[in-house]
Amino acid sequence: MRAATGAVYVALVLGAAWAGPWTTFLLFLPVSAIAAREWHRLAAGDDTKTPGDSVTMALAVAAYTALAVVPMLPGWNGARALAALLALLLALAFDLMRRGVKDPARIFSLHIATVAYIAVPFACVTHLVHVHWHVFTGFMLLLWTNDTGAYLTGRAIGRHKLMPAVSPGKTWEGLLGGIALTLFMGWLISRGCAELSPAQWIAAAVTVTVASTVGDLLESALKRARGVKDSGSLLPGHGGILDRFDGFLLAAPVMWAVVTLWA
Repeated sequence: MRAATGAVYVALVLGAAWAGPWTTFLLFLPVSAIAAREWHRLAAGDDTKTPGDSVTMALAVAAYTALAVVPMLPGWNGARALAALLALLLALAFDLMRRGVKDPARIFSLHIATVAYIAVPFACVTHLVHVHWHVFTGFMLLLWTNDTGAYLTGRAIGRHKLMPAVSPGKTWEGLLGGIALTLFMGWLISRGCAELSPAQWIAAAVTVTVASTVGDLLESALKRARGVKDSGSLLPGHGGILDRFDGFLLAAPVMWAVVTLWA
């Protein structure tokens, strides 16, 4: 079941990227909403004073849309997307004041985190596909290679725990093994994907590996704090959307930075 779910996931993500930015945008639109719902439950828990998950989902979808369509709509640029986000956050802040919420800082922090942790990473996908679908495919190959390399190395020679209080199964040996195999994959990709320079692919391999590992650990810490095994049950054999995209959520903005800020 886990293998079948993974195969469908790979086919959908890579197929959407091949079809173009708009198809990718439409694919990740419901994904961002479901991820926001899971994130809300991990962050808010059973706190009845926090607004319902529908508010978090609506915010994530609106922010994702504003950011994701930047490279696809004529005249819609980063400044306008930022203005739309600020207007949305101001409206939410005003609503908190109007309703007399006793702890507005905590709830507003949840809104900010929703934009940063959910909307921004998924929006980065359309930007990567807009550069070329090869770039996004290469990014996903780096992610998958890191997961595979870390798992195999950790199982074979892992002895020193990386962060046992958060994820007992991760080791320093696994981290280094994932970096080494991902570096090799970055070099291989650079031989056939000229959209980025070899130096960019190597930089992406290192930074994506580190960011992905931190993202994985962060989601594990969130689940451990809430006392749950999975963030959801949507994906058979995998859990929820956040379980499948844990490393992706921090690695995607890092990849976007490598692509756009490296002159």
